[in-house]
Amino acid sequence: MNLSSSARYLRMARIVVKLPTYARLVWGILRDPRTPIGLKGMLAAALAYVVMPVDLVPDVIPIVGQADDLTDLLLVLDLFIQNAPAEVRAEHTIRARNGTADLDRDLERLRGLMGHRFDRIRDNLPELLDRYG
Repeated sequence: MNLSSSARYLRMARIVVKLPTYARLVWGILRDPRTPIGLKGMLAAALAYVVMPVDLVPDVIPIVGQADDLTDLLLVLDLFIQNAPAEVRAEHTIRARNGTADLDRDLERLRGLMGHRFDRIRDNLPELLDRYG
């Protein structure tokens, strides 16, 4: 492995480590009533585009089909976060980093409601995504 490819893997690893924080941030901004409805609609439309079977670049085209969906989703997530009201973004960024985010509380409530089924679904999620995703 040469230096440039190892640097690329290091950058990618840094992003992967931050994904839970980004998920908490997006979830918090999405649930906040101060976030404009149009911004929430943009995120919903992007998620619908990703799960729709019809794409501009079909998913059956190896690599390019999935990259199209991923690129669109990342662009919309960036727009969503950057266009959220500044005070909402700042508040949820802090909460996402210190573990008091809405997503953590919501998952804990769901775990309480579902009991052992929640853990079973969570543990089997990678297999389910490989099979059906």
